Amino acid sequence: MSQKQKNKKEFISISLTLVLFLAAIAVFLFVRGPNLNLWIPISLYLLIDIGLLVSLLIGVQSNNKSIKLFSILSNITVMIPISVWVYFLLLANGISEK
Repeated sequence: MSQKQKNKKEFISISLTLVLFLAAIAVFLFVRGPNLNLWIPISLYLLIDIGLLVSLLIGVQSNNKSIKLFSILSNITVMIPISVWVYFLLLANGISEK
């Protein structure tokens, strides 16, 4: 494997984390409405959370220590608030069920 392909593969984790963070912000800003089923944002946030977990696993497998450290810190920093938000959405969904 060439050096260029190796460097490209190492930065997949960082770029995936950035894209998923921007997707989480987009879901927060644009998926709204008074009659919106709460399962739609819950499902989207869970998919983003799973993607962040995959990005974390890819970053941990990197040989570069700085990429590994940045991947762990950034993914955990983004995953914790999203997981808490999903919990609150599930709680609100449970309260609103009849």
